[in-house]
Amino acid sequence: MTTHLDLDQAVIDDRESGIYRANRSIFTDEELFELEMKHIFEGNWVYLAHESQVENPGDYFTGYIGRQPVVITRSKDGTLNGLINACAHRGAMLCRRKTDNRLTITCPFHGWTFRNDGKLLKVKDPEDAGYPSQSFNIDGSHDLTKIPRFESYRGFLFGSLNPDVLPLTEHLGDATKVIDMLVDQSPDGLEVLRGTSTYIYDGNWKVQAENGADGYHVTATHWNYAATTSRRASGESKNTTETVDAGKWGKQGGGTWSFPNGHLCLWTWAGNWQSRPLVPWLDKLKEKYGEAKGEFMVKGSRNLLLYPNVYLMDQFSTQIRHFRPIAVDKTEVTIYCIAPKGESAEAREHRIRQYEDFFNATGMATPDDLEEFRSCQFTFKATTAPWNDMSRGAEHWLEGPDPVADSLGMDGVIASGIKNEDEGLYPVQHGYWLEVMRAAVAGEDVALAGAQQAAEKIGSDHKLVRRAKGGAVKEQQSPARRKSAAKKTAPAKKAAPAKKAAPAKKTSTAKKAAPAKKASPAKKASRRSTERG
Repeated sequence: MTTHLDLDQAVIDDRESGIYRANRSIFTDEELFELEMKHIFEGNWVYLAHESQVENPGDYFTGYIGRQPVVITRSKDGTLNGLINACAHRGAMLCRRKTDNRLTITCPFHGWTFRNDGKLLKVKDPEDAGYPSQSFNIDGSHDLTKIPRFESYRGFLFGSLNPDVLPLTEHLGDATKVIDMLVDQSPDGLEVLRGTSTYIYDGNWKVQAENGADGYHVTATHWNYAATTSRRASGESKNTTETVDAGKWGKQGGGTWSFPNGHLCLWTWAGNWQSRPLVPWLDKLKEKYGEAKGEFMVKGSRNLLLYPNVYLMDQFSTQIRHFRPIAVDKTEVTIYCIAPKGESAEAREHRIRQYEDFFNATGMATPDDLEEFRSCQFTFKATTAPWNDMSRGAEHWLEGPDPVADSLGMDGVIASGIKNEDEGLYPVQHGYWLEVMRAAVAGEDVALAGAQQAAEKIGSDHKLVRRAKGGAVKEQQSPARRKSAAKKTAPAKKAAPAKKAAPAKKTSTAKKAAPAKKASPAKKASRRSTERG
């Protein structure tokens, strides 16, 4: 169990006393971070990529599941494959670019070549290579390792190193209905647009997981963006980019939804929804999906976190925000603009300009957030002030879905906030995190106890073997070593009879050997111990 943090004091969710808070050590504790990587990022589903990023046969896209490198490929027949990005020979990384197109993959280390579905095609210099015929390349034994679980939901690709995870749709629950409202904006689905930004911030991954659904920070942290868009609307600025008005954020109504397994969503009615690229499709969407869903797809903004590592955002623009923990205080974020296939050139340009305005690493919002992440991570170390408060809106949090979630058929919502500044989704999300961490600690304790017992048994068995063999322990040897050993232990030739020594002359300098000294009790005990083995 962790030595630096009592998990009973990690997250407080006490309705009776009205205390909702998280211990800041959960953002700084190294042992907890190791457990998170093993049991959350490597032990459950994580987001990997979108199908449009591996659209053509031969395309590949690299990424990580926790700390393990993976690659997604599309075969010649169109099948998608999820593979561990390591050569089956000596472990060299095979695909070293973010994206590329290769129907076969050759290892740069020793030249083994694989089909892009992982099948070993050939080894370099196979003639007289001496590979054991009974074990080498038999029934796929030297193919690339597949990701144990690899599935897609509506084009979004997920993987897990744990073969026993829930089916993906069950894991996502009713969060799928929010995904559907993004994908259904076009009959042809979505596509990731060209161009990406990747940046690293000095902070824990959970800070980003919280912030993407933090409606309370928008008008304070992003006041400059709000002021700039306001000047554009009044004609004071020469920039004519039409943006969603951040100054009206939340004033038209909104809220939060918490789902099982850590997923959550922040939503709001857009203040000037007429500026959104999807507006021309409003009537068609209402006709196809019904009044409630069609209205919400166009007029509602959504930040959906698919726990633990991706936000699907449809608000100031549309974005995939994918983040990866590197260390307890360092996180990599990669952002992509995503859009409905088939939208007009005018709508596409409008979408991209809005995206650049707010989301880009050089935009007017992202740098603001990153500075706050860095600042928080630094002061989380102030252990005399150990608590983050999460109680805003507690008096009007709801159990289950709110009326908007009801109208969208999301019965799986387990808690709602009726204002988008409400913080009730954090106790729920961190509560799920706490469940996983407790199970992880218990599992690690059981594994440690089992390992100790196994080690003790091996040690005990080793002693018994040595006693049974009179203190000698035979080790397995290769044929070459056995031959060498046989030479060393071959019977020696009979020596010629020694000549009888002549009597020593009195003048000889040879001295009579002194009697051997008696061994000390300690040495006797040592010798007896050695003889016993």
